[in-house]
Amino acid sequence: MRRWPLLKVPTTPQERLELAKRYLQNAREEIKLAGIDRRTGIYADIKYISGAAGKAYLATLEALKALFLWEGLLSAKDLNRRLKKVDMYDSYLGRVMRIGKDRDVLKVLFNEVYKLLHLGAYYRELQSKKAIDDGFEKVEKIIRIVEKHISRP
Repeated sequence: MRRWPLLKVPTTPQERLELAKRYLQNAREEIKLAGIDRRTGIYADIKYISGAAGKAYLATLEALKALFLWEGLLSAKDLNRRLKKVDMYDSYLGRVMRIGKDRDVLKVLFNEVYKLLHLGAYYRELQSKKAIDDGFEKVEKIIRIVEKHISRP
């Protein structure tokens, strides 16, 4: 019987943020495999679109987990237990205090990523290159905002 090595679960905000960046990088690589129909401006292969959108959405969730850890709203143990539904991410975002107006920006970006990538591309087979690329840009903005704050002393 083969024994798998124990996986290290990210416990610090920086580790969570690095995981978010890895998810986004993997999503960018996967979306390239979808191919583009130049005449219609859509990604062609649903399988790759769905996988890439799912990974990009997970990047968003990991970035927000990093923020919640940094803010002290949740412990590393509580993350997966407390954040089971999308509403909980929104609720905890409302409790973040140390990032000022960026909190409102993150709420809007998170809502857009949820609609474009999670619901649209992952579940409802959205193929629009423009919409999916916009979702990826929003994920990148979320990561940059979180990184700006958690890298401060």
